[in-house]
Amino acid sequence: MKIWDAVKAWAEKHLVLLWAIASIVFAVVIHWLFKTPAPKEFFIPKWDAGDILTFVSTVALGLLAVWQNRKFKEENDELQNRMEDLTSKANELSIVSKIIEHESNSLSRLREKKNDFINACSTEAMLVDISDVATQPDDYKKLYVKIKMDAKSKQIKYATLELLLELKSHLSTDIINLVNKVEDYSNRSLDLVNEIHAGAYTDDVYNQKTISEKACINEIADFMWKREKMLNKVIYTELSLEEIKMMYYIEFGEENIANGENANGIAGHDSAEHR
Repeated sequence: MKIWDAVKAWAEKHLVLLWAIASIVFAVVIHWLFKTPAPKEFFIPKWDAGDILTFVSTVALGLLAVWQNRKFKEENDELQNRMEDLTSKANELSIVSKIIEHESNSLSRLREKKNDFINACSTEAMLVDISDVATQPDDYKKLYVKIKMDAKSKQIKYATLELLLELKSHLSTDIINLVNKVEDYSNRSLDLVNEIHAGAYTDDVYNQKTISEKACINEIADFMWKREKMLNKVIYTELSLEEIKMMYYIEFGEENIANGENANGIAGHDSAEHR
């Protein structure tokens, strides 16, 4: 079989040469047949050499046309398949590019919201807000502290809401734990704001806020590191579109994807509407 394949490949490569040799041999054979006297009356031709050559040439040209059409169809089909492959790869690259852009923008927004939240809940920032209270008139000091702490409370609540909305837009199965950490740190910060407002300071509230702050910051850092690691894998490794989808689907949870929900059980379009 290998010998036949080799002969076939050689013949296809030298088809023109073989065709020319066959034509010459055929013409020589016809010439010899018509030059040689017929041994019996039955073998005396009714056609002359020109008629036979014309007939054979017509048949040969027909066969050649059929072969050329088949060859053209094979090449056209091959070209079509290549074009389809290129189109498919181009579409995949476009989708992967959109995934990278989406994840990069999401991480950028998350980083911004996280910084706003941490700054809003900062104990040092609370103290800076009322650092000049001693310079205020005595009958205005309580009102001054109240105004400052009310503003700080609103800032914390707004920063918390912004961060939670951004977190819930991310596809992840472990987002609920992070959301709980953020809410706990926010509540501890509001407790400290209320104590400052009331002028009654306790070490317990401050210590609880410090513990919650550390847990929250560590949880956010771990979450962002995990998302950045996934994004870098998409950017710097040659993953197919299906592999990328599977990676994010496993992270998100196939059951939630089938239901069109995010990791918090909230429909994906709800997050978009809030934003």
